[in-house]
Amino acid sequence: MYRLAVFDIGTNSILLTIVEVQGGEIRSLCERSRITRLGEGLNKTGILGEIPQQRSLDALKHLLDEVRDYRADFTIAAGTEVLRRAGNAQVFLQACEQMGLHVEVISGEREAYLSYLSVAKDPLFAGYTHLTMLDVGGGSTEISRGHNGSLTRSHSYPLGAVRLTEALLHTDPPTTDEIHHLQEEVRAHLRDEPPLQTGEYLVGVGGTFVNLASLHGQYTDFLPDRVHGAVLTAEQVQALANLLCALPLEERRRLPGIEPERAPVLHTGACIVHAVMQCLGAHQLAVSMRGLRWGLIYEFAASHRD
Repeated sequence: MYRLAVFDIGTNSILLTIVEVQGGEIRSLCERSRITRLGEGLNKTGILGEIPQQRSLDALKHLLDEVRDYRADFTIAAGTEVLRRAGNAQVFLQACEQMGLHVEVISGEREAYLSYLSVAKDPLFAGYTHLTMLDVGGGSTEISRGHNGSLTRSHSYPLGAVRLTEALLHTDPPTTDEIHHLQEEVRAHLRDEPPLQTGEYLVGVGGTFVNLASLHGQYTDFLPDRVHGAVLTAEQVQALANLLCALPLEERRRLPGIEPERAPVLHTGACIVHAVMQCLGAHQLAVSMRGLRWGLIYEFAASHRD
């Protein structure tokens, strides 16, 4: 038996999962999410700002205290699009090293694979032979497809919620033209992505989907048992995107079911999801709370069997 801690350091948030692994059983002990906007301003400057870096390092310090409290035997950390793009990423990575956290900056392709693995290995989706994973992050969007647990097609697109908010949405709330340009940007990138085939089941991974499911359910408390596996139709996603885009930031923050810190980019994330579903011809999707952290967990557990 051992305990494993896994970090996902992204453009908008830092996620931590701690699990206990015994034989073939994996038990979740701790799930944490901190929205730190590490990639704030990256579109304009090409580098990580001092304030976003410090916010993120402060969050990591507190999360590492939790890792020690849980007496994790192993710790893994993956950095995604924000650390792939930033010209000064090495400065942030060295600061993490000084705290005792080694961060591996993974490729977009590996990020897409790990997020797919988190869905393919999830007992909740074991009954589906054709799975397609959609992960809308802060800096990028990944789409991965597989059959019977084996990946058959995967791609990472530069369509993150933070990235497109800063690049395309300059008013609060956004104008109709801004939303149209955002949707066209998504369609342009996905022009070679094939539509879903009969029997292909779409699963949305990450904070955008978790918040949309909570908002749809109007949950005033965080209810993971209701969110993980929840199903949203294309019409419901469109309605949520319309609602979010019609409200200024301060009103979005007060909506039931969402993280107030995610409100600055959730409307963008919803628009991306809606546009992707249109491109794929998807009528609905299921929500997963797991993501690449769980892909790393499944991968690590497979290579450390007793």
